[in-house]
Amino acid sequence: MDGSLDSFTTLSQGTNLESKLEAKSKERNSQEITPGIFYGSPAGKPSKKPVQLLHLLNEIQFDLAKEKEVESREPIWVTFPRQDQAIQYADSHGKAIAVFTYQDHRSGQRRFLATSYEEFWCRYKNMQADVRHHYEIIRQRIPCHLYFDIEFNRDVNKDADGEEMVDILLSAVSSAFWDVYSLTYEPCWTVELDSSTGEKFSRHLVIRIPKAAFRDNSHVGAFVGEICARISRLRDSDDKFNHLFVLEGDSRAMQQSKIFVDQAVYSRNRSFRLPFSSKAGKSSMLLPTHRFRCKGKEEKIVFMEALICKLDDECKDLLTFGTEAANRGGSLPMGAFQVGPSAKTIHFGAFNISGTSPFPALDKFVESIACIEDIPGKIRSWYWFAEYGVVVYNISGNRFCEHIGRQHKSNNVMYIVDFRTAGYYQKCHDPDCREFEEKQCKAFGHP
Repeated sequence: MDGSLDSFTTLSQGTNLESKLEAKSKERNSQEITPGIFYGSPAGKPSKKPVQLLHLLNEIQFDLAKEKEVESREPIWVTFPRQDQAIQYADSHGKAIAVFTYQDHRSGQRRFLATSYEEFWCRYKNMQADVRHHYEIIRQRIPCHLYFDIEFNRDVNKDADGEEMVDILLSAVSSAFWDVYSLTYEPCWTVELDSSTGEKFSRHLVIRIPKAAFRDNSHVGAFVGEICARISRLRDSDDKFNHLFVLEGDSRAMQQSKIFVDQAVYSRNRSFRLPFSSKAGKSSMLLPTHRFRCKGKEEKIVFMEALICKLDDECKDLLTFGTEAANRGGSLPMGAFQVGPSAKTIHFGAFNISGTSPFPALDKFVESIACIEDIPGKIRSWYWFAEYGVVVYNISGNRFCEHIGRQHKSNNVMYIVDFRTAGYYQKCHDPDCREFEEKQCKAFGHP
């Protein structure tokens, strides 16, 4: 999408292009409402906007329509040298596209991939086992399942029983679920994968709560931190929890005792190894143990259920955990963070960032229409709702409101660009204008 938007900067070059755009606009005139008419003005007339900028929005719609037509025929499979490029591409194509990373078995170079889960599996299952070095990117601010990375050195911890330790950990997880969320843990929630060797015990656990997930992996990390803190407190009164502490360090003088749960895997945009993959240069693949949820399941089901960011269609609630809440844990309905016909709040997965958005040409367009009465408006922050094809721009410097026909004294304004209709409209933070805005949107069938 970035490439097509960058092409919009050539709109002012050549009368032939302008005439083509005008022709396209006339062809669609009977079916479309121009953005100016869509929002309107206090007198009921379209607000004056530069003609070329309206052409820009028409071109956005035209390009998106062509892109959608191509995508409906061909599966998406695009690789990038940088993670941020893959993430931007995935965001521009909605929630159906996930981000993975892999290490090329020949060059050792790491690349990033945007594709659907189904398309990834169709290709991944046919790869030779020794060239599978693939990881899921656990996106920041994206709902996900509870997961653990557990490991210890077997040579240093000869008496440690890894499988028993996993069971003790899950008993602590069960208690925490009940105390914090009033959930009764079931072993069938757990996907267990193993890549242990003679020297190292290594397992991944993914816990899929029915009809629920965590708000994002930062909340998962906070909840796992609470579980580990509970285990540390209980080890004096219950000896079984002492078994979860292992020695680390190459030399005896440097060895330290710590819990066998890796608490560093909850950072933003974390890569997490996929089932049936090995690390580059290693032969030990991550395979199901056939305990718990994986027992008797075929490979595709194991793969899909081990994905941390792939939610079930029935997922209704997002669990939260953090020190900012009085009781530390809570639950929110999935729809509480959506923007849509029946929702007024912000979708949880949206960005709230200052600076350039994923659509620099669109940023330029918005700042041009925010310049009113010779007062320049600048983008203070932007929200990108990929699932709904909507970008919201908060404006600073210019508070001109098209409802009242003048500047607000204190309330800022915002512009909403809807890729689905190639339209835009203005809103503001003044409560007195809210009812007017909603009526205007409803009158034109806009959410």
